[in-house]
Amino acid sequence: MQKKLAKGFTLIELMIVVAIIGILAAIAIPNFLRYQLRAKFAELRTNVEAITKSETSLRQSERTLCVGAPTGNFVAFAAVPVGQAVSSQKLLWIDADRLVASAIDWVVQGATYGSYATATAAPPVGNAVTCANLGAFGGALSVSAVSDIDADGTRATVGAWQPVRVAATGAVGTAAPGLVGPGDLTVCGAATQPATIGDSQVTVCSSDNIF
Repeated sequence: MQKKLAKGFTLIELMIVVAIIGILAAIAIPNFLRYQLRAKFAELRTNVEAITKSETSLRQSERTLCVGAPTGNFVAFAAVPVGQAVSSQKLLWIDADRLVASAIDWVVQGATYGSYATATAAPPVGNAVTCANLGAFGGALSVSAVSDIDADGTRATVGAWQPVRVAATGAVGTAAPGLVGPGDLTVCGAATQPATIGDSQVTVCSSDNIF
């Protein structure tokens, strides 16, 4: 009785399969890594939007942040978390950083990839009071976030602006200040509100290749 010969792949077939797998990996892995970076970067947009909403709520309320502080204004704060350079690693927040966030009812959970700050313009007339850990009050606001998630040395920036507008005409009375922090502002020029960007609209100012 004739024995059946065992069937298998030839060396050429195996080489073709390996080559195909290599090509697919070369395409898929960089795209997957870029997807991961974009997912991490989404934190900045989310937090800038959250800060803008918290600041808007503060301005529309009668809440005073400290004794003698004006109401109906935005408030500035320096970059938090304090004293940490942005990189591909998350930045740890200490209690003092969380106090700054909680002052405007912005809830921060865990560490962040970005450093966050706000700036104000159009200060209230006759009231120069500032509160502990916070900056100046004002009717115009900019919110900025800076990161270097891909560790390429280019600090990507996300921003939002809210100028003071003239009630009768809707024209800008006092422009929102420039964004705070060194970052790539290729899309946003001099860190001021681009003409094509609406008030409080969150915008990526960087042309970094992770986008």
